Amino acid sequence: MHTVYIDASSAILLYKAGLFVPCTRYFSIIMETDVYKEVRVPDHPGTKFFSSMVQKNNVKVCRADTDRQVNINLPENLDLGERQTLVLYLQNICPDQPSFVLIDDAKGARFCLSHKVPFINALLVPKILWFAGLLNKNDYLDKTALVIEKGHYSRTVIEKAKALSSSDLATFIPDET
Repeated sequence: MHTVYIDASSAILLYKAGLFVPCTRYFSIIMETDVYKEVRVPDHPGTKFFSSMVQKNNVKVCRADTDRQVNINLPENLDLGERQTLVLYLQNICPDQPSFVLIDDAKGARFCLSHKVPFINALLVPKILWFAGLLNKNDYLDKTALVIEKGHYSRTVIEKAKALSSSDLATFIPDET
């Protein structure tokens, strides 16, 4: 099972699109403590949902070790949740365990690209679940449209996501076994 380090905006988008629970069945989801605080702001979408996901052990909450340095300088302009998600990922990389970052922040995505950190955004989750045989084509298309509607994606990002093949995304496709 892949380990996924998720930021708040991605978690909320997946929740709004009805994709968060399916993700917990096929990925081991980890939220950094500051991200967990972000998704539990009173009167915001998903507050009770995310609390119940943690109570049911469908999501693990971990704190990045602030005393342990990572060898990569993160951009100063990253929001706290994205920063801590990346720090937690970098502190826990294990070559024997497939893992990646699920992040919907452009600055965070640029960091991942430039430092070869495997990552996707929430827009790719329906496609990955479809390629894995976990969604049918109609559900994939409906969920993708919903993520686009709820998210803030540029036309370029949407077009790039549409063009990606199963071989392009093989690293992120869950194995049902």
